[in-house]
Amino acid sequence: MIRLKKNQKIYSQFEINTILFFLTMFWFMPIVLVVMYVFDFDTLFDINQFLFWVIMSVFLITILGSIGLLTQKDRLKRQVKPAYLGEFTYLLFIHAFGILGFVVFYDYLGGDRQFIANILIIIAAAFGYLLLRLGRTFFKIDYMKKK
Repeated sequence: MIRLKKNQKIYSQFEINTILFFLTMFWFMPIVLVVMYVFDFDTLFDINQFLFWVIMSVFLITILGSIGLLTQKDRLKRQVKPAYLGEFTYLLFIHAFGILGFVVFYDYLGGDRQFIANILIIIAAAFGYLLLRLGRTFFKIDYMKKK
């Protein structure tokens, strides 16, 4: 982390890749559920067994990816950009599909479908706020800034 002016920091590629990787792993299961729901795979597989194997896959990929990040730490710490717009755009797409995946997960667990809109609004608002904070702090993207 490089400090510029008072309280202004530029984060290295390692910190950004770490944020992207762990948020991708957080959203991986809901994204797989969206794909499963769209292509109607839920009729072919037992949902509970499929969810178990997806969670085990996420756990394994997270461990392997963490090891990969740690092996590349020195090289990535030396790479710095003033803003990470491409990485933030990737994060927006991951969050959008992940939020849809939470709704599918709620549906698969047998939740009442009339409350899906309520859950979607709450989750979208919470993660929208999180994205704005992450964008402003780490990715140096501020949508609310007046020019």
